[in-house]
Amino acid sequence: MQGITTEQPTDFQAATAAAAAAAAAAAAAAATVSAMRTKSESRDLEREREGNSISEQDEWSVSECGFNDPEVQRAMRGGSAAEDITQYPIHGWVDVTQEFHEACAELLPGELAQDMLFGLFEAMSAIEIMDPKMDVGMGFDKFDLPPPSFEAAVAMGAIKLDALEPAELIGVFDALFACLVSWLEGNSMDQVLFTCLYLHAPSQIQDKALRVFCIAVRNLIVVIKNIIILAAVNEEEDFQLYGNSALLGAEKAQPATIAGQLKDVEDELVRKCKKLPPAEDQNLMAVVHRLRFMRHLFQAIYQVELMASAESAEEAVNEIYKNLNVASELLPLIKRTIERGTQPVEGSEAPNPMGFSPRIHDRSQPPTFPRSIKIRERPASYQFLEEMVARFKYACKVIRHKDYYSALNFFIEYSRKSGHCILSRSVLQNLFSSSIRLAHGKQSMKRFLRHSVQAFNSPPVLNLKHPVASDPKVQQHLETFFRYCTNMNTFNQFIRLCGFNRARQRDKLAHLIENFDPLQVDAVRLDSLMNQLANERAMEGNELHATALKHSTHFSTWVLYNCFRAMLIYLMSGFELELYAVHEFLYIYWYPYEFLVGFLVSALTRTENILLAQEEYAEHQSKLQVNGGGGGAGGKNRKAAKPKKNKKQQRPYRQEIIYYHALLSLCGGMYKAMGALTKDGRVRLPMSKFDNEEIRYNRRFAPFVPLTSPPPVSYAEFKSIRDHMMLSSVEELYSVAAKHFDQARNVLESIQNPEQEILDLLQIARTNFVVMNVLARGHQKELKRQPEFDFSKHTYFPIIKLK
Repeated sequence: MQGITTEQPTDFQAATAAAAAAAAAAAAAAATVSAMRTKSESRDLEREREGNSISEQDEWSVSECGFNDPEVQRAMRGGSAAEDITQYPIHGWVDVTQEFHEACAELLPGELAQDMLFGLFEAMSAIEIMDPKMDVGMGFDKFDLPPPSFEAAVAMGAIKLDALEPAELIGVFDALFACLVSWLEGNSMDQVLFTCLYLHAPSQIQDKALRVFCIAVRNLIVVIKNIIILAAVNEEEDFQLYGNSALLGAEKAQPATIAGQLKDVEDELVRKCKKLPPAEDQNLMAVVHRLRFMRHLFQAIYQVELMASAESAEEAVNEIYKNLNVASELLPLIKRTIERGTQPVEGSEAPNPMGFSPRIHDRSQPPTFPRSIKIRERPASYQFLEEMVARFKYACKVIRHKDYYSALNFFIEYSRKSGHCILSRSVLQNLFSSSIRLAHGKQSMKRFLRHSVQAFNSPPVLNLKHPVASDPKVQQHLETFFRYCTNMNTFNQFIRLCGFNRARQRDKLAHLIENFDPLQVDAVRLDSLMNQLANERAMEGNELHATALKHSTHFSTWVLYNCFRAMLIYLMSGFELELYAVHEFLYIYWYPYEFLVGFLVSALTRTENILLAQEEYAEHQSKLQVNGGGGGAGGKNRKAAKPKKNKKQQRPYRQEIIYYHALLSLCGGMYKAMGALTKDGRVRLPMSKFDNEEIRYNRRFAPFVPLTSPPPVSYAEFKSIRDHMMLSSVEELYSVAAKHFDQARNVLESIQNPEQEILDLLQIARTNFVVMNVLARGHQKELKRQPEFDFSKHTYFPIIKLK
């Protein structure tokens, strides 16, 4: 083989032919060398084999290795000519199908076969061959020709590089948008986007509109990857970041020039449209609309990437919003002209007749095993893009939320609406924070948290106008606390994990809850230090400072409130992810009813009381100044104090407190209902020898154990409370559950201008109230069927349906 040289082929077909010729030449050379051996050399080789026969007795023979096919054994012993790589490889496969089915017949349902080297992990990680969805080779036939490369397709005339008709441009553009959407849904870049041969070498395309559009797509891929990497909220099941990087690296990305290039092509085509008759310019305008949509979409996404270097975050977000507005206005026009472009051939995997080769990368090495992929249809792809643009516009509103409380509420709501789109979640993260140390552009996280506490419950020590704010000891303690909060990174991580998919959020919340414990300890320490300083200032005769520092619970309340919210989201997300068995509903609803929701209501009520007390103290001080002051300034104060007599006291958390009161009643109703259904024999319970309720309970509440506040509740305490509840009759439990649902209904009906979630909860409360009353009267008493729990209206609370 050393004397054989081959040139580098230009395409895959040439490479195959060259390799086959090289293999044949190697075989001929080997035959010539073996014929030239002398008899003495043959005798020497024979003596060496006889000498080594003793040591070779311990080796495995060909038949013992499992190659039982006689033809295969003869081929292996004979050292036949080199294998022709154009043919399928020949191995010593043995058909064990019958033996396999016989072995499987011995297993009972639910049993698994396990070996020392093959357990459940290997079984779940194994690739299922012969299945078209898993085995990409099933789509091939041995007589199929290799898919053509870009150069081969051009040489064969399969694709056009110049003078494309408007219908052909529309078809290619729509197909590329469909491939982009399929990539954002988690498919491999190689198997969707780079099946388009035009993306392999856009610089060689002579048609200006197609060339610029393909360059824009390549740069958009780079920008999207950078945004997702910077946000760092993607998981392997969400998105595949890496593909054939050599294809992207062939031409250097220059995203800053893309908008200008697209605008030049648009203007050129618009001038061309004006010279055409009205009946002929519609297809060309459809091309212009797609180029314009790509320009504004690209600018919006590229500006998101540049948020970290923006001088003003608000100006950058406003510019992004303008581009998104234009893009959303163009989409209806584009959707009406989909049929004007070339359409996919029926039965073909290619999204467009020209320019696409679906199997060109099937033999490459993608980051995951190549699987069968169906690219989205064009109307569904544009619907996806329309929804994605709407989500981007909604994400721009995050700039309005200047404190942690409102920003966290926005992120939680956005997480429910964003669905599985990783780009939408990543865009929000980049709009809010480009670094774990920054928020809203270049504002430090420490300053952001300081402002957030002030907005939440307004501690006097954070009010720069208050005299106590100038106390050096107070400022030293505050600086230490907020530096610790920033270094722990707990609050920033709470916001960041809202960008992960719903399943990963729950996993990460379990670790986040543990981090709240040291923050709670530090917040309590800070409040106690403030109380000590209050006593010191009182002894010094500084009543103003003492009053501001006394009975301080501002910081511990703020930390506890956020901790309780994380705990509630973690616990209730199990219903959304369908992790809980029906018989577990009892203690899952019991914990929020007995502890968690009550803690949230208590924290918010305490915060409102603090704000009201500060408001009353401020009014009292102003009255003292009015009564004790004189001159013009006193007259001005008296005039300004008159409207305060009828001023309504502010209750910023009243709506949220009412909402949590409704949740408290709903959790109580479900807890009592599950107790009644269990006692009535309507809930299927697992067999005791296969189940341990204490282990289940401990695992469900394991993330809460490290916390000192609220203290963990043991299984023994829960069992004691449940046993006490079960002493009541079934009818009494049904009646109590009905009362809880009725209370929830009354609370929800009192909310003015309710959102859709409130209306859904109201329907659940009304329906379950009727069901509990029906069961309390003995309906279907003899028929012990488990009811259906319908979570279609709300992810946390079901409608109980009797079968």
